[in-house]
Amino acid sequence: MPMKAKLLSVMALVLLAAAGCSGASEPEAAETPETAQVETGVPKESPLIKGPISDSGLQIIFGTPDLGVGPNRIGFVLTSKDGIVTSPAVSVTSEYLPERGAPAETRQTALAVFRPWPYGTRGLYTTVLDFHAAGDWALRASVLDLAASGDGDSAELFFEVAETTHAPATGQPAVASDSKTLADVAGFEKITTGSLHDGDLYEVSIADAVASGRPTVIVVASPAFCTNAVCGPQVDVLKELKDKYRGRANFIHVDYFDNPDEIQGDLDRAIVSPTVLEWNLPSTEWSFVVDGEGVVTARFEAFATLEELEEALLDVL
Repeated sequence: MPMKAKLLSVMALVLLAAAGCSGASEPEAAETPETAQVETGVPKESPLIKGPISDSGLQIIFGTPDLGVGPNRIGFVLTSKDGIVTSPAVSVTSEYLPERGAPAETRQTALAVFRPWPYGTRGLYTTVLDFHAAGDWALRASVLDLAASGDGDSAELFFEVAETTHAPATGQPAVASDSKTLADVAGFEKITTGSLHDGDLYEVSIADAVASGRPTVIVVASPAFCTNAVCGPQVDVLKELKDKYRGRANFIHVDYFDNPDEIQGDLDRAIVSPTVLEWNLPSTEWSFVVDGEGVVTARFEAFATLEELEEALLDVL
């Protein structure tokens, strides 16, 4: 039977993720994310999916569980007894797990490239896998340089693929959200939880941007509450991309939380942005590239590097 999602509050998620980043290593059952609005407006969200720890201490932490039938960008952190694995590439194999005890079907083998983050030693392995059917799947990752030396081992991960994704898929129209701009609020503290205050990122709403005839890059993230293993400095990357392609596209940051000035470290007071709910985002960090016709051409759950976003933007410029 498909694995069922267990919903936790956003506050619980942050605490769990922080614990995971500080070295907790107990394996967790694979779960799929769901977003459900409650009375406060704060959605509930499932924890990060972690695979079992292998004999040699390898473990996969999944960053992109919002999957649908068809091609999908896959991102994951790979950890070992010594910390984050940063080998240039790992080999990944996908397996479809039919119901009724049928044997697993190996579907695809690909190379996942390590994409280092701007600060520190963290990073995410990414690749593209094509899922032919909804249901339960497995992913196996082998570190190539360790395998070549005879000391390597594989890590595995179990997850669910839905018929369609929660967040907008590539090829779908972007949701024309009336996201906040600086003209709507009294200062940066009311529009972002982060310390990076670049007015260019809050100049136009998503609705105006997708109707402008120019490509748009949208980042939804809460910089001050980026605490889990697959969350990175996405707004900093957006600013760097904007500085490089200024005037050729729209660049928009939407904070995950609608009332950043009222949170002050206490998520009990948090209200999720209406844009998050309108886009049906099941996790806390997303980036989208939208073409001049207002169609989503690339989607990135969890942290996306400058290289990934730039490549997607150049496809529509």
